Amino acid sequence: MENSTAYQIGQIAGAILVLMMLVGVCVFFIVALIKALSTRRKGWIIAASVSSVPFVLFFVLFMVAFVAGFKRGLNHSTEIAAARRGEPSQLLTAAMTSVPGNALPYEISLPWLSSWERNDSKAPFDYLFSYHDAYVGVIPEGIGFGTPERICDVSQKNLAAKASRYSVTTPTPIEIDSHSWLTYDATATISEVEIKYRFYVYADSNYTFQIVTWTGPALFDRDAPVFDRIAKSFKMPK
Repeated sequence: MENSTAYQIGQIAGAILVLMMLVGVCVFFIVALIKALSTRRKGWIIAASVSSVPFVLFFVLFMVAFVAGFKRGLNHSTEIAAARRGEPSQLLTAAMTSVPGNALPYEISLPWLSSWERNDSKAPFDYLFSYHDAYVGVIPEGIGFGTPERICDVSQKNLAAKASRYSVTTPTPIEIDSHSWLTYDATATISEVEIKYRFYVYADSNYTFQIVTWTGPALFDRDAPVFDRIAKSFKMPK
């Protein structure tokens, strides 16, 4: 319901209306201030005083958003520079926080959880987390594909269908929550953008899980250990 076209149009129309109201208040404040200074009339002075409140609030919010965006961009640039120097990510030592699954009762933990954006409406992911240019998505299914090898083949075919060019490494075994998973890396060009992935896949007779992680090629060597840390925190449904 929330993702319907009508809902999205309503959100856009509401945002435009709010923006127009804010612009209108700002324009009225400027006009009232000029009139108050030029005429010294009490009515214009009161109007300028009253309209200055939302104007100042709007200005403060704008400055807060600007500073936050500037700091985010600066931190992002710093992280890219650190990655190119081969420095480890701070997420390797940050405290882990558990997040319970939606579709199935699994758990996965992320370092410095409050710094990740979380999206639980991005199909086919139950959760899609993002931290700057690093992404972690969880795809749980209550249908068992039988073995990790089978879901590994499926995941590679799905990637090949989306990419104009791609290559994968040989899947290797990895133990997560005392279960045998497979992991492999992939480099794919999708919509002319090159992306590096690390997949973690598992399947038995009851469940199928995919943890899909990706980032840009320049950041992959730095983010891959973080992806491993997150994937190894995964807890199967009891």
